[in-house]
Amino acid sequence: MKRSLAAALAASAALLAAACSEQTEQNAEAMAERAAADTEANAEVIGNELREGAIVAADEISEGAEQLRDDLAEADAKDTDPGDGELDGTD
Repeated sequence: MKRSLAAALAASAALLAAACSEQTEQNAEAMAERAAADTEANAEVIGNELREGAIVAADEISEGAEQLRDDLAEADAKDTDPGDGELDGTD
């Protein structure tokens, strides 16, 4: 009798452990899916921020290049002795 009671209790405990384990597995799967969705959303936000930052940087580089071109053209126009155009040190 004691053995059958112990076996019944052990079987019940095994069923409870299996049910708990299945619920834990489902919870872990749901958590992993939510984490993946959060990661995807965060990656999209980061991608958008990088793209916007690249646009701003490209605009600033263009403005700087335009200013440099204007400065060089102005300096070239003011140069009264442009030399002979040869890079031989005779200018």
